[in-house]
Parts: sequence; C-alpha cells; structure tokens
Amino acid sequence: EQEFSVKRLNCGRSTFWYAAKAAMPRKIYVPYLNCADSTDPFKDLNIPYEYYQLDDDLTPKGIAPSAKEAVLWINYYGDASAEKIEQVCRRYKDSILLIDHCHAFFSEPLHGVYNCYSMRKFFGVCDGAYLVADRLPELKLERADSAKYYSFILESIEKGTNAVYDRNLANEERLHQEKALEMSVVTQKILKSIDYEGIRRKRWQNFLELHQHLKGINAFPVNMESDTHMYYPLFVEHPRLRERLIENRIYTPTWWRHVPEYFQEETLEVRLARYMLMIPIDQRYGKTDRKEMADIILRENRR
Repeated sequence: EQEFSVKRLNCGRSTFWYAAKAAMPRKIYVPYLNCADSTDPFKDLNIPYEYYQLDDDLTPKGIAPSAKEAVLWINYYGDASAEKIEQVCRRYKDSILLIDHCHAFFSEPLHGVYNCYSMRKFFGVCDGAYLVADRLPELKLERADSAKYYSFILESIEKGTNAVYDRNLANEERLHQEKALEMSVVTQKILKSIDYEGIRRKRWQNFLELHQHLKGINAFPVNMESDTHMYYPLFVEHPRLRERLIENRIYTPTWWRHVPEYFQEETLEVRLARYMLMIPIDQRYGKTDRKEMADIILRENRR
C-alpha cells in the first residue's frame, strides 16, 4: 500500500491553499454551498474559480472539468458513504480533485486526491488541519503560535461551551485572517494525546440516539452507513426553529447564511442554508443530555 504524504497546517482553508499551490490548476470549480471565504486561497494564488450547484445527492451538477482543472467537493455534514466518495473520485479521476473532509474527520483519505481535514470542529483544540495526498511538495511556511488562544477552550471545560461562545467566534475570526502556517507545537502535542477511537465511538452513539428521537421529523435522508458525521444533520422547514433552540440554549451553527443571495429561486442550496440544523453530538454529551435536547427540539417544532 502506497504511503500518504501529510502536511500539518493551521486551518482548513490552508489545506486548500497548499493543495492548490501544489497542483496549480488552470481553474477550480467550487460549490455555491460553502463558506464565503473558501475561495480566498484561490484568489491569493490567482487561480480562477467558477461556482457549481449540487445534485440531490450533494455531488456536483453540470460540470465537466478538463485534466488541468480542479474540483473542490465537500463531504457535506460528514454524511457521504465510502461508495459515494469513491463515485466522486471516479467521476473526476482525469482532473484534480480536492475533497473537503472538514465535516468528516473520521473519513479515510483516498489515493489520487487531496484530502483536507480540520480538527477544531471535533476535538478540544483552537486550530489545526491536515492535508493528506500521495505526494506533496515541501513549501516553506512559518509556524503558527497558538498557545495564547487556548484559554477559552480550558474555560469551556469548567463552564461549558455556551459560556465561551463569543470567544469561540473571535477565534474563528482570527483564523479567517491568518495566512497558511504550519501547525503550532501546542496543537500538535494536544492532538497526540487524544483517544481518537474512543471519541469516534462516543460521537456515533450520540448520533444514533439523536436519530432514534428525531428521525420522525427529519426530512434529510441521513446515511446510517457513515459514522463520520460532525453533527446530526436535521432538516426541518420551520422558519423559527433555529431561534427557538437558541432561546433554549441549544446552539446550532448557521452555516453559509450568504448562500441565498446567489439565487433568485429556492434551490437545494438555499433550502439547506436556511433550514439545515446541526445538532451537536459532541463526546462531552451523555444520554440524558441527548434526550433533553431531542425533547426540546420536538416540542419547539410543534409550536
């Protein structure tokens, strides 16, 4: 089995930058349903990009990249099965493919593509990302210095994540401003001490229990073959449910709120940006937490 080359970087966007710098495609196709600043690395490298829409199965629709062009595809919510990921790889095997596994830390990397992973959505670190590929050039980068940003993570252990919500947002903002850097020494040390298998099992258990409670109202066809989800993706077309959950201290991140501005009509992208709720399945939650959370969601959904 061929060995992978791995680069340890400061954040998910830096993995895009490093992969694009390594491949230097003529153009890159990027999904509309994505972070507003996911194209910054390509702008930085003067690589033209073009947006694409998604099919119902969340794979790219209507693009035919050439051999010198690249496709950035997201394993949305960490929901894609191994078969679907392989199908996408086969479809674009003659082009350059970047797979964004930032929602799917536990997805296996694949040969022949650039696999991008982010840590802070899964583990108690304030930054950190991996780029995994067959061959990667050695690019000289400065090392990130993140020790001074760890206080909010330590505080969240004592006071809970809600108490440090604003500082978490400030940390996200800091990473948006940072250029591509090598992973900090602190983050690397913390990541070495993590029980990955234990965390994967705990999250999967949380996921299954939430699904038992919520599958009756969920309009998203959750893939139960995948145990790599970042959150439990709950799709309910209820205009006020997100606000009501916040009132009940259940914070579900609003991803991609800029997406509806791209479209005149209600596309799949618009509906997912508006109504998809990310219900936390963190390893910190226990059985009673999940039951309480599910009860609140079901109650507020009926209102």
